[in-house]
Amino acid sequence: MNKVLKFSLLCWLLPGLLQPALALELFGVNLEATSRDELRDAAKRAGVILIREGSADIWFDAYDSSAVLAGSSQLYLGFVKADLRFAFAEYEFKGIHLKRLLRDLEGKYGKAITRRGSFISDNSYSWKSDGIEISLSSNWHNYRTRLVYIDPANMADLVAERAKAGKGVAAKPAYSVY
Repeated sequence: MNKVLKFSLLCWLLPGLLQPALALELFGVNLEATSRDELRDAAKRAGVILIREGSADIWFDAYDSSAVLAGSSQLYLGFVKADLRFAFAEYEFKGIHLKRLLRDLEGKYGKAITRRGSFISDNSYSWKSDGIEISLSSNWHNYRTRLVYIDPANMADLVAERAKAGKGVAAKPAYSVY
């Protein structure tokens, strides 16, 4: 291969090789690197409406998310209290909306890992992206669909904090899938 061809090929390939890997983002912030205040601010700028902010006794924020994600009703955001790291984000949808959401998520994250249930409505779907676990499932008993983003290490820390505080291990909304 002559030098001009090698140089041309290198110039064509190099920009793609030098671009940083895209991090999983929510509201324009990297979930693995964000802090509580940064994600809260970004969520509010995006248009979610605060219902309740976490506090000493409440382990997650609750927002009305209907303006930012069609069909959703609530968004819950959880953070490790010790250092305010992101632990989870959970969208709740009234009803069973798996087909449209599954199609959209597979377009963004690729083919899902499917966990089969007794019925098709019991199937759940998951992805991993940049250290974040993503899951989509329905709870037909409560007529809800849930889309959850979890940083596993941070979520383990949040659960440990909650257990140490004597609040048990349920550091999440009542019907959550994680």
